[in-house]
Amino acid sequence: MANEIGNTLLNSLTNSTFDIGAMSKALAEAEVAGPRSIVERSQTKTGTELDALKYLKTNLEAFNSYVTDLTSPTLFQQKSASSSNENVVSVTTTSAASLASYQIESRQLAQAHTVVANKGFNSTSDTISAGTLNIQVGGQTHAITVDTSNNTLEGLQKVINNGDYGVSASIINNGGSYQMMFTSKQSGATGEVSISGLPDFDVDGMTTTSAAQDAVMVLNGLTVTSATNSFDNVIEGVSFRLNSAAAGVSNTVSVAQDSQNVTDTITSFVDVYNQLDTILDELGKYDTGDLTEAELESEEYQYYGDLAGSGLLRSVKSEIRESLSGAISELSGGTYQSLADIGINFDRTGALVLDEAKLNAVASADMEALSSLFSKGGSSDDPLVNVLAGNDNTQTGSYTLDITQLAERATTAGAAATLSTDERVAGDRVVDAAAALTIDAGASFDLNVNGTVNTIDLSALAGTYSVKDDVVNAIQGQIDTAFGAGIASILFDSTQSRFEITAANGQGSVDVSAASGLANQGFSGGSYAGEALVDLSGSDATFNVKVDESVSSPVTILAGRYTLDELAVNMANSINANTDVQAAGAEVSVSHDGSAFSVTSSRFGVFSAIELTGFANFGNAGFTADLSDVGQNVDGTITTASGALNIGAYADAQDGRKVKVSDFAAISGEAAEVRGLEFEVLGGNTGARGTISFSQGYASQLEQAINGLFEDDTGLLSQRIGSLTDKMDGYTEKSKDIDARYERLLLKYQLQFSALQSIMSSTEQTRNYLSAAFSGNNNNN
Repeated sequence: MANEIGNTLLNSLTNSTFDIGAMSKALAEAEVAGPRSIVERSQTKTGTELDALKYLKTNLEAFNSYVTDLTSPTLFQQKSASSSNENVVSVTTTSAASLASYQIESRQLAQAHTVVANKGFNSTSDTISAGTLNIQVGGQTHAITVDTSNNTLEGLQKVINNGDYGVSASIINNGGSYQMMFTSKQSGATGEVSISGLPDFDVDGMTTTSAAQDAVMVLNGLTVTSATNSFDNVIEGVSFRLNSAAAGVSNTVSVAQDSQNVTDTITSFVDVYNQLDTILDELGKYDTGDLTEAELESEEYQYYGDLAGSGLLRSVKSEIRESLSGAISELSGGTYQSLADIGINFDRTGALVLDEAKLNAVASADMEALSSLFSKGGSSDDPLVNVLAGNDNTQTGSYTLDITQLAERATTAGAAATLSTDERVAGDRVVDAAAALTIDAGASFDLNVNGTVNTIDLSALAGTYSVKDDVVNAIQGQIDTAFGAGIASILFDSTQSRFEITAANGQGSVDVSAASGLANQGFSGGSYAGEALVDLSGSDATFNVKVDESVSSPVTILAGRYTLDELAVNMANSINANTDVQAAGAEVSVSHDGSAFSVTSSRFGVFSAIELTGFANFGNAGFTADLSDVGQNVDGTITTASGALNIGAYADAQDGRKVKVSDFAAISGEAAEVRGLEFEVLGGNTGARGTISFSQGYASQLEQAINGLFEDDTGLLSQRIGSLTDKMDGYTEKSKDIDARYERLLLKYQLQFSALQSIMSSTEQTRNYLSAAFSGNNNNN
């Protein structure tokens, strides 16, 4: 640099002029060259390490995503389900499903009830008779006033379809004759529709075009029904769906452990671990001589050797290796305590080697053992205490549980119901709506009304009828012939899908025996005893209901006479169908003890609530005074080495049986060992409830170790990246300072050389003047 400046100066002097810009730049750069070189070398070194650490972090995060899959017990609880014929029956499962095989016969699909008015009209705008149209669906009656504002086919259709009346209305063009069709919005036998109140519909009547029927499935010989084609609550964790009817054909549905998914996940984990191990080795390489020039310049080897000698890199490798080494202490004494026990070992290079045959054997024999080896989770020696989860704050160990209070649901009970001496006898639930229309040849039964027994011979009535009402009318005629009119009546109860015979007011007891040939109508067991009735026939019963967090709203029970079972079902259906109750996601069950009714929320805990108020015409059912109750949460203590922690404060708001210990829970001022622990107490007794154990498998330990590297305040990797980032910021500031100094020096030299240039220019002018002057004098001589 000095020679360059000297040459520039000499050239300029020789030419009697300066290149001010070049000279100034050369001198300014010479003064900052040393500091700039130091900063640039530091930036290069720091940037190389920083980029390599970011690359390391990216790969650790990618690896951790595979690890996370193995930390959850859910992976090991997954089930696979198959059907021998998906076109007939399909199946889905949850982790709660048990391993089993089922023989399924899809006997009948569910249908929504559809009726068509027999009277035809010339156009959709034809006037229909005014009055009150009563629509009864599933035991609920809706009334529509038909007047000049809506008394046409299309006007009534719009009113029905724009409202919530339980049916949809369609206008059918049947060869130029327009008919009104009503279809229940709910499928199944209980969705049967009854239309009445308008002369135009009542006189000509209705024709059923699609019967209300349940789906019927035979499960391992047991016949079960559903209002829809889905059977979600028959077996816990298993949902069946009937896709087509195939009566008499058995299909096999199997629920098995999804071991393939588990072994695939573990295999992927081993592969990705080995990839990460290779990356860690390459980052720490000292010698790049084994790479070609092309490889060194490639993106794949961009960070090769950039962390050679890094203590941080050694720590990362050590923590990862230690997380997968040794045995899980909480599993001591068991068959599977280490990765080696399931076929995973380290080779001499530090790579994992998988014995797939051994892993597959363990997966088939003991999936719970695999779960314990990899995931975080817990167990309880009390069958009614389930450990649900834990988190990074939950320490491994065993903790004793004592329960002082069990969770309860809100329950209200009325007084004893007043039962009349009259009775009703009912058959079994009708599961085949089509078969119910056929009275078999030779059918008969003995009917006992208050001690008088007559044989009801239906032989002459054998045959298939159009609708169930025709079956009812045929049998009713024979009952009237045997006893006289007005003694007992038969009907089909669509809400419970069964035929019932009821003694008229004051006629007393009733029962059926010696039933034969009436299996289609639900009387297949031979003898059926009558049940006493609650008489609510005076007028509709009403009351206000509030369930859990719903608002209070009215419920109506239609006037009539009910058995205790029927009234319980009717009350539950009416409350659960209430829009305010549904909006709150609430639900109740109604039961009786043979005398008094109880209404119980489905929810456990302090947010479980029942309020029944404003009873009218409900005294015979035992309901007169207002009733209310609230539930309670589970409470007690869980004891750790540090002391006892009260669990009541951590009860779940939605389900008071569940407990989730806060991440901030403390015992004697110190962080509780059971922070983040989740469990549920499903019943049992108060007092000592055994031990809850929590353990962390290898994947859980590894995930925790990797996450620890990323912690902002304590993580080795995060701290180092932060420190290097701060250094790079400092070097950037120093570079800016050097650049500023350079600009100042450049300006200084430009000014100095400009001044020198001016002096030299003045000297040159003087020389030229003197030369000219002396030259003139010589010429004069």
